[in-house]
Amino acid sequence: MAEETLAQQLSALAALLAEVDSRLAKAPAAPAGLEELKRSVDQLRTSMWAILSAGHGLSAPMRVERLKLRRAIDGLRSIQSDLSSRSRPPRHPEHAELAVEARAIAERIEAL
Repeated sequence: MAEETLAQQLSALAALLAEVDSRLAKAPAAPAGLEELKRSVDQLRTSMWAILSAGHGLSAPMRVERLKLRRAIDGLRSIQSDLSSRSRPPRHPEHAELAVEARAIAERIEAL
């Protein structure tokens, strides 16, 4: 049996992750192994950004930057939605840290 090409493996992985995502959306609780999967996906994302940054011309770093910005925007919208959906959300130490970083990022963006 011939070995799968990397492109075939990537396609199969994308399909498997879509199936897992669909099943997780229906799960009543976080299943065992979910934290390990999250760490693996985060590590894979970091590796992919590095590979994309190094590849295919001068526009590669710009594409990666835009992917990171899109991911950040999605995360911030999710946080905003979570904060808005509760009458009085609990305050976590990460809220203060996020506020500091958000202000610093906003200042740098305004300076662009």
